[in-house]
Amino acid sequence: MDPSSTDSPVSFPDRLFPIDETLPDDVFIAGYPKSGNTLLQHIIAHLVYGLNENVGRTLVQLLVPDVHANTHYFRHRDRCFLKTHEPPKAQHRNVIYVMRDGREAMLSYYHMLKNMGQDISHESVFSGKLQIQGGQWHEHVAAWESNPFGANILWIRYEELKSDKLTQLKRICEFLDLKRSDQQIQEVVRLTSLDHMKAVEQRSDWRRANEGVFTKPACFVRQGKTDSFRKEVDPQILSRFEARSEDVLQRYYPDAA
Repeated sequence: MDPSSTDSPVSFPDRLFPIDETLPDDVFIAGYPKSGNTLLQHIIAHLVYGLNENVGRTLVQLLVPDVHANTHYFRHRDRCFLKTHEPPKAQHRNVIYVMRDGREAMLSYYHMLKNMGQDISHESVFSGKLQIQGGQWHEHVAAWESNPFGANILWIRYEELKSDKLTQLKRICEFLDLKRSDQQIQEVVRLTSLDHMKAVEQRSDWRRANEGVFTKPACFVRQGKTDSFRKEVDPQILSRFEARSEDVLQRYYPDAA
């Protein structure tokens, strides 16, 4: 079935499609795991759909589905938004790529695995030997830098989302041709703050989804820090990761040189 042939706004069966059947105008939120993908997923849901502060995780997932967690998705409008950790694909025509310092992303991934009850070490996560969705951090970033299919890409750095979210949200609106007032954008800044995201995670739908997966169901949203790896990870482990990722780190995080 051709997704573009869906005309009825209430005909849900006709608007349900396999997750890999998308249209050229659709937008993918891409990034390496634990790089701010969930934060950006919520930002897009609020910017595009105008959600209020009472919205929980379930609706966000429905409006901006994760391609790794769903086999099908609903087309709510002509342009849909999806979240992915995949490397570039031909179907990824419009992309917002969120990038985070790989050292912090790996540390956040380590804490996620620990919260899932896994007996894991910093060394096993940072060494590159662990099978992680998306491969190795530097390879994932470099693959999207190469842009093999000529996608229209907006690069967002997680650190800049933290330090100046308002400016980054305005860049996203411009990229998506969304007309939003300063007041509307400020409201999205508030609704996607770390404190509010933690409050949303405490709600029953997100907690239920995490139960049985995490030992602490309301700890997926952690601290949102940008340099905690300096205190938590052994310098020798960091040094080996930095050597393996040197080219990408020097371009974006030259302090690693």
